[in-house]
Amino acid sequence: MGGNMKLPQELPDNVALFLSRAMFVGGLAVVALLVGRGQIAFVLFSVAFIYLGRRSGWWLSRASLYGDPLPVILVELLIWGGLVAYLIHALIVWHHPHWTLRWVFGFGAGSYVSSPNYGLVMESSIPEHAVPRHTLISSLPFLVFIIASVALSFLR
Repeated sequence: MGGNMKLPQELPDNVALFLSRAMFVGGLAVVALLVGRGQIAFVLFSVAFIYLGRRSGWWLSRASLYGDPLPVILVELLIWGGLVAYLIHALIVWHHPHWTLRWVFGFGAGSYVSSPNYGLVMESSIPEHAVPRHTLISSLPFLVFIIASVALSFLR
C-alpha cells in the first residue's frame, strides 16, 4: 500500500447509517441464533424481519410499484403478500411461540410488512389520479397476507 493514501476523516452519513442498521439487525439475528429456538429467538427474529421487510417493501415500491404497468404490479403484490405470509408461517413453525407472541410479533409484524408502501409517502401528498393505485398497493398484499396466513395455518 502506498504511503500517500489518505483515509477519510469520517464516513458519509448514508454509509454510517447503513452500517449501524446492518450491525443492529445482524446482532439481533446472531443473538437469536445463539439463543436457539423459543420465545426470545422468535421475538428477535420478528424484529429483524420487521426492519428488513419494511426496507425491502420500500425498495420494491420505489423500484417498480409506482411505475410499472398494472398487470405487473398485481403479480408483484400477490407475490409480496404471499411471501410475507410464508415467512411468518415458517418462523412460527420453527419457534412454536406462545399464542400471544404469535399474534403480536408474528401476525402483527406480517400485517405491518405486508403493505410495502406503508410510511413511504405522506397520504396528503399523493395526487388525486394516483390514489387508486396507492390504495391498491397498500391493501392487496395485506389481503393476500391474511388469506395466505389462514390457508397456511391449516398446513402442518
